[in-house]
Amino acid sequence: MIPSLYGKFDIGFALPLGHSSIWLRNAAGVNWGDRDNPLVSAYFGGFGNNYVDNGEAKRYREIFTLPGFEIDALSGKSFVKSMAEWNLPPLRFEHWGSPGFYASWARPALFATALVTDLDHGDLREDAYNVGFQLDVQLQVMHRLPMMLSFGYASGFGGDGRGEDEFMISLKVL
Repeated sequence: MIPSLYGKFDIGFALPLGHSSIWLRNAAGVNWGDRDNPLVSAYFGGFGNNYVDNGEAKRYREIFTLPGFEIDALSGKSFVKSMAEWNLPPLRFEHWGSPGFYASWARPALFATALVTDLDHGDLREDAYNVGFQLDVQLQVMHRLPMMLSFGYASGFGGDGRGEDEFMISLKVL
């Protein structure tokens, strides 16, 4: 067993623009153990969504995700991660589809993240950043089966040049 300690603190503010908010999402963690053991590190990368999914649509908010980098591209025994997120007002649709299948709204979100790993080890320290967006479209099937179609894009920077452009599409079923 590898002892670990992780913490998360989020705070949000409503904006005068109706149904819009700014969120600051922060996380930090530390793992103890031998650095040569790959199980000691925390790993970061990717949106975290599957093509067809049943989990939360906005997984870019989770502690170990970092869109704009491959899954598990970044790692460290300790880390600090901060994200600024702007949830824009939803777009509501009145006549988009048929009574048995229609889209009711779409909600865009913009985000930017900074991650620092191995704070206590200057030669292993990595700084990584991203900027991106996600658009979630609420779909209704037969008036009772909600689904979420999500599109996302993020660009990663830093992380010893491992940043890239990442595109995401995911359909949350039920």
